[in-house]
Amino acid sequence: MMSESWHGRRAVVVGAQGGVGKVISQKLRQRGAHVVAMVRKPYTDPAADLEVVLSPLSDQASVLEACRQVARGPVDALFVASGAYAGGTAIEATPADVFEHLLWTNARLPYYLLQGLVGPLREQKGRAVLIGALAAEEPRAGQAAYAMAKAALHSMVRSAGRELQGSGATINALLPSVIDSPENRQAMPKTDPSLWVSPGRLAELALTLADPAARDLQGALIPVRGRL
Repeated sequence: MMSESWHGRRAVVVGAQGGVGKVISQKLRQRGAHVVAMVRKPYTDPAADLEVVLSPLSDQASVLEACRQVARGPVDALFVASGAYAGGTAIEATPADVFEHLLWTNARLPYYLLQGLVGPLREQKGRAVLIGALAAEEPRAGQAAYAMAKAALHSMVRSAGRELQGSGATINALLPSVIDSPENRQAMPKTDPSLWVSPGRLAELALTLADPAARDLQGALIPVRGRL
């Protein structure tokens, strides 16, 4: 059923070259979706069936221009899988540029993406699925900057869910604990990665939230703990 439901639907994936975004994009294409990849860097060998929107995504103007390009066609789903992490540093030792990068990537960029694409999503009664972080709800020492940025994303999802209520469009977020990635394996070599959330499982959950059957889920922040 899920494999058939994406035929004829156009899905936008932001961060389609990253670990989770890449898997989301692959699974969507395998299930018949027309995928628009919004990326900062050109593909060396893009798939023939992949529509690419190249943008620096570095300020409001560039994000909204990329959204205008995307909005030339219908937007049945929006997946925001871009994100950045930095942690292990006390507040007083966190460089300003690190904080600003976390705030832009995890909060401001998603806000402007939604600002630019919420209209097309409403028109199609579409689904927006964002990747948040459990760390924003259960922060640890040394995560203040990251937790603050992701908490802003979570608040946006809740508020936007209220705005979209009754429109037929939805917005929800998945909150993974630790994603199994090469970076996390290198940073935590003594931790068993089988306890973490795999990109594949997270991608499957994201597609489930974007399925028409998930129309009653609105403004939800869904913890994805893995085995932690």
